[in-house]
Amino acid sequence: MNEHTPLKIAAHIEALLFALGRPVSKQKIAKKLQISEEEIRAALLIFAARDTGGITLIDDGTTLELRTGAETAELVEQIQKEEYARDIGKAGLEALAAILYRGPLTRAEVDFIRGVNSTQTLRTLTMRGLVRKIPNPKDERSFLYEPTTEAFAELGIHSKTELPDYAATRAKLEQLEAAYRAKEDEAPHTS
Repeated sequence: MNEHTPLKIAAHIEALLFALGRPVSKQKIAKKLQISEEEIRAALLIFAARDTGGITLIDDGTTLELRTGAETAELVEQIQKEEYARDIGKAGLEALAAILYRGPLTRAEVDFIRGVNSTQTLRTLTMRGLVRKIPNPKDERSFLYEPTTEAFAELGIHSKTELPDYAATRAKLEQLEAAYRAKEDEAPHTS
């Protein structure tokens, strides 16, 4: 960051937390933004000065997270209840099946399998507690989606292996993936 004013640092912290959508340690924020923890403390005073709003910053001492503000909590709770009452639909079932049988998967992999953008579908599945985001060990800029115990409970199973035709479906998916990779390797690459 070029200019380290508390206002700009606060804006960058807010953007980082919003983009990641999860709690982040102050230490990691300092590293990512190339600032000191003292500069973070100064920026947090900007958030403290905002006493109203739809979004609030939660600081547990070591970790920061964006959450719904107290003034809007009731509205968000009502909307979430309405959302949870709805069926997850075909898109949700497709994405959940891909994650259950082939996961954990990145959003891009779910998009590839479904052939369409799955951002909203994955958000819905995450909000309902059926999938969760975990760090991607191969690329820290992305996440993997995996099923939750709630998904297993909803399906009445204890593990993935109890899914219908799990072993056969998993083997077929691995064959298809290997064939796709082989075909891609054979294709002439143009630069």
